Amino acid sequence: MFWLTWLPLAAGTYSALVDQIEEQARKAVELHGAGQVAAAVAKLEGAKGSFREAVRLDARQVDAYVAFGQAMLNTNQLQEAADAWENASQRISREKEPSLAAWVDGRLRWSKYGMVSMERDRSYAEGQGDLVKSVALIERQLEIYPDFPSRHHDLATTHVMLSETLEAASTRAVQSFRTAQERAVQAWRAGLKERGRAGPECSGRLVFDWEGELGAGSALVSVDPVVRGVECSGCEDHGAYVATFKNVGLSGDDGVIVDEVRCAVFLGSAGLAVDLAKNLQLLEVWGDPPTPYADGPAFRWFDFSLGRAPQHGAWESPVRVPRAASVVQFAGTSHFHVLTEVFGRLWVLREHGILADAGVRVVMPRAAGFLAAGFKVLTEGLGIAERIIHWTPGPNDVLLRAETLYFANWRVPVQFGKDGGHCPTPPAVLRNTRQALRLPAKAGPRTLVYVKRKRGDMRSVLAGEPEFSREIEKAAGWLAFTSFDGGLKPKQTIRLFMRARVVVGVHGGALANILFCQGGTELFELGFRNVFAGHYRFLAQALGLRHVLLPLKPDARGMGSHEVELEDLPGALDQIKAALERPEL
Repeated sequence: MFWLTWLPLAAGTYSALVDQIEEQARKAVELHGAGQVAAAVAKLEGAKGSFREAVRLDARQVDAYVAFGQAMLNTNQLQEAADAWENASQRISREKEPSLAAWVDGRLRWSKYGMVSMERDRSYAEGQGDLVKSVALIERQLEIYPDFPSRHHDLATTHVMLSETLEAASTRAVQSFRTAQERAVQAWRAGLKERGRAGPECSGRLVFDWEGELGAGSALVSVDPVVRGVECSGCEDHGAYVATFKNVGLSGDDGVIVDEVRCAVFLGSAGLAVDLAKNLQLLEVWGDPPTPYADGPAFRWFDFSLGRAPQHGAWESPVRVPRAASVVQFAGTSHFHVLTEVFGRLWVLREHGILADAGVRVVMPRAAGFLAAGFKVLTEGLGIAERIIHWTPGPNDVLLRAETLYFANWRVPVQFGKDGGHCPTPPAVLRNTRQALRLPAKAGPRTLVYVKRKRGDMRSVLAGEPEFSREIEKAAGWLAFTSFDGGLKPKQTIRLFMRARVVVGVHGGALANILFCQGGTELFELGFRNVFAGHYRFLAQALGLRHVLLPLKPDARGMGSHEVELEDLPGALDQIKAALERPEL
């Protein structure tokens, strides 16, 4: 009689304890979010106590392990979560409940992945930690989820930072950038099918060679040459063209051009550098299945914004326009890319007559500072103000659809992964853009410009800089020494660099202002030897400037280090002083 009454009592108690685990963990998260840490810890300890009691009552059942595993996962107690999921996995009949078993296995993988991720964050320390160890930890993350696009992109960028000190890192970076894009487009294609946007000809293609894409069955309908290439040493200048597309979208922060029906992604001159995971809606085909008790797709949607954007960044109401020209692109608001690429695209579109067409809307980043000033110069008299569509960071989805889209593009003069191959603009475009942006000359002293980086930026602390800059100022001779920190207005900046005979500065965006320098100006770049830091070597060569690299001491933190040091400070000073003594200056 006692046995008969004990069974339902125990079952009811076990069920109640499972409910307590879930409720106490939920309350712990709520209290922690409200800043009540001590109360949150107490609730979490209560959940652990309920779990122990449930297991004591019946260690054979799976429910308590599942509830506790999820509770520990939600509260970031990852080792305890992994232990619980391991035990849950052992208690499920895989033949009778295959979906539940697959989900539990996925939760176990996710818990292990989380532990590796936390270790990686500590090691990486926002780019100021141990990058070699970080690479090993990213590779461990990829052992768990081999097709995770964002982790391949992370691996690529970390290899870029290490390429100054590790010879093989450059090649590995290029390979990882390529893999990241390939995995992303597979997940995007799956997502398009899930959303009902893909057509029967959906291929999932990455299109880099736009000129070779022309023909039937493509959204790219024409490529019209605008400027011919010029001779350049160490590069191939193929000039620039305006591409015309039919029925495409602009997606994500970088305004990536997509043909959703055919599942094709058209990558502009930035090529492999573009992080597609932050620009496209991806279905987590690399991940784990959702709980078998939930309705929905076979996989979850990847939430790049980590909850900051609703609906995992999906956007169902894009702007629709008949005709548009876009200058939105990768890194389209950073100074280097604005001066060399965005302005270059504007100039090409203007020369082709697209911007003068009153029926064409112009899609561009919200303009301020240099972007606003240059845009005004390059579009003066074209009546564009009322036709602008401002592009602002937002969901990683199609934000604009155009029946006809125009985009200025070019074959890169240096391949990605070669020296100077980071988003290079053809010399012909650079020289014409420089001519279009230059101001009428004004009387003023010829200048030595010393470029200082703002504190807090990468490479903003140069060891021995006070002594270094003082020695340069003393050696400037008849040149007017000017320290430039980016604080001048655009016109003042342009005039300053037009007067420059010598520019000295640490590798960074402010050196892009050499676009305005006269031919023969000498640039002393305190920089790096690796191929991913060749921006200004290429730019100086394309503009007819003299470039001298003053190498920075290799650093285990790579190019992202906040603190840098010249490899040979006295030798660097000697090189600058020798140049200042040349009569042609």
